[in-house]
Amino acid sequence: MNTNAQMLSFFLIAVLGFETRHADAADPPPVIDFPLLGEVRTLDLIDGTLGFPKSLKKLEGSRVSMVGFMAPFDDLRSMRRCMIVPSYVGCKFCNPPDLNQVVFITQGGDDASPLSYPFIEEPSHVSGILRLSLPESDHEGKENGFVYSLEDAVVTVHRGDAPQRAPGHGTSPHQVSAQPLAPVPMDDLVRKVAGLLGQELLRPIEIERVSDKTFGDFVRNRLEATFPKSTRTVRTRAFSLLGLIPEDADWIETLVGFELYRRVVATNETGDRILLLDTVPDDHPFVRLDLVGAIADALVRQRIPRDQTANGDRDKKEVKDENDDVRRAREALCIGIGNIAVRRYARSQGISLAVRPPVEFAPQRIRNYEVVTLERWQSLPRVVGTFFADFLVGPVGPLTGLEPAFARPPSTTIEFFRPLWYQDSALWRRDPVPSDFADNLLETPPNLTDVLGIGGLVPWLATRHSGHAAMSLSGRWAGDRWAVWQFPDGSSVLLLETRWQDEKSALRFREAIPDHPLWHLPSHRDGSTRVQLLRANSPEAIDRLTSALRVSDNLNSDP
Repeated sequence: MNTNAQMLSFFLIAVLGFETRHADAADPPPVIDFPLLGEVRTLDLIDGTLGFPKSLKKLEGSRVSMVGFMAPFDDLRSMRRCMIVPSYVGCKFCNPPDLNQVVFITQGGDDASPLSYPFIEEPSHVSGILRLSLPESDHEGKENGFVYSLEDAVVTVHRGDAPQRAPGHGTSPHQVSAQPLAPVPMDDLVRKVAGLLGQELLRPIEIERVSDKTFGDFVRNRLEATFPKSTRTVRTRAFSLLGLIPEDADWIETLVGFELYRRVVATNETGDRILLLDTVPDDHPFVRLDLVGAIADALVRQRIPRDQTANGDRDKKEVKDENDDVRRAREALCIGIGNIAVRRYARSQGISLAVRPPVEFAPQRIRNYEVVTLERWQSLPRVVGTFFADFLVGPVGPLTGLEPAFARPPSTTIEFFRPLWYQDSALWRRDPVPSDFADNLLETPPNLTDVLGIGGLVPWLATRHSGHAAMSLSGRWAGDRWAVWQFPDGSSVLLLETRWQDEKSALRFREAIPDHPLWHLPSHRDGSTRVQLLRANSPEAIDRLTSALRVSDNLNSDP
C-alpha cells in the first residue's frame, strides 16, 4: 500500500470513528476489557459449552468498546476481518493468547474495499456490536470458532493509556528473557506456593539436589512401582494390539523417556520429597517454574494420598488392584493444580511461560517419534487436568474453588472432560465392566485386564479421527475394560468391552471403528449399550475368541 493510500485510509477511519463517537457522545458504549473476557470459561470439553459472566451476557447485541491490539485474520492487506488481542503479536513465534482472549472483528460490509481497513500496529480502540457464541447463536464469529465477536466495528488508533505487552509476545521463544531470578530460600518458595494454593503444609518437603543418574533412577523406580514387572510385557502387547505402541517397545523405557525429555524436577508419591537436577541453576526462570509445579504437586499429594478416594480409605488389596483410569485421574488432578500454581507464580514474577530450559539442561532422552501415539496417551492427564483446575477456580478466581476436589477427588477421567458431571453425578450413569468379565471365556483367564477410560479411548480414537471427533465419540462413555491373552504359540488376542449411556452412543462408537482384517466386531444386539472389539495378531487367535464369545451368555446379554 502506498503512503497516500494509507493516509487516505486512516483519514476515512478517523472520520467514521469521529462520527460514531459524536453520535454516541451523549451515551458512550459500555467498556469491556480482557480481564472480563477472561472470566468466560469452557464448561465441557466434549460439547464445548461456554459459561459467560452475567455482566457480559447482558451486553449481547449492544454496542460496546474496548482497547487492544490488531492481529490479521485473512491478510495484513485486508483487515476488514481481523482479531483484537491483549498483546501485540509481532511474528509467527509469538505466544498465542487463550481463545477467550481473542475477539473476532468485522468492519464494514462484504463489498468493502480492503484499502479502507489497514493494519494498525499501535494500541487500537474498537467499538462494535457484541455477539457471544451462545448455543442458539448464528453469526460469522461463531462459524469461525470464536467465543465472541464485534460486528459493524470501527477501529481507530487508541490515544489514551495503552495496555502492556504480555511477556513473550513479539519475541521468539529463543529470545524470551531468561535472566536469573532473585535467589529464594527453598523453604520460602514452598511457603509461597502453599500461599498461592491456599493450602497448609501438612508435612515438611525436602528439596534435594541430585545427579542425572540419581534423578533417572528415581523416575524409573516410581514407574516400576506403578507397573509391576509381571505385567509390563503383557501391557505392551495389549497397547501394541490397540496400535498405541510398537510391539518391540519396552514399556518402562518408553515412559522413562517421556519423563526425562524435559523434566528437571520430580516429586515422590507421598509429597514430602522433591528431586532437582544439580546440573541446572535454580535461579533460572524455567527451573523455578518447574520447581513451583513440583511443590504444588507435592502439596496436593499430601492432601490426597494414593489410598484415598471419594469413599474414604481403601485397604491394601484395593490399592494394589487400582486400575489405570483411577490412577490417571489422580495424576491429572495433581498436574492440573500444579499448572495453576505455575501460571499464577509466573504472572506474579513477570516470567513468560515460553521460557526455554537452561543451556545446562541436557535431556537424558531424545524424543522418540515411533511412540508418539503413546506419548499422547501419557500426556493427556496434563491437558485435561489443567482444564479441570481452571474450571474449578476460573482464570483469576480464588483457589478455594479447589476444595471440592480435595474433599472428593475425581475417580475417573470422564470427570475431567465433563466437570459438570463431576459436580452432579445424576447427569451420567456409570456402568463399569467387572474385573473378571473375561475370566471364563477361554480355558485360561486373561494374562492381564485393565481400564482404558475416556482418557485412553480419546488418544486411541485420535489415531484415526480428529481430536475433537475423538472426544465427541467418547463423550458418553459409561465404563470399559480390556483383557489380553498370550498363547504358547506366540499369538495374542485382546478383547475391549465398552459401555455407553445409551444405545445411540454405543452405535456411534461402533461405527467409528475402521475395518481391519485382524479386528472383529461381534454383532450388535438391539437395545444394547455395549460394544465389544477383538484384535489379534493372527486370524486363528481371532477365531478362537470369537467362538468363545458366541457361546458365552455372560458377554452376549446385557444386565
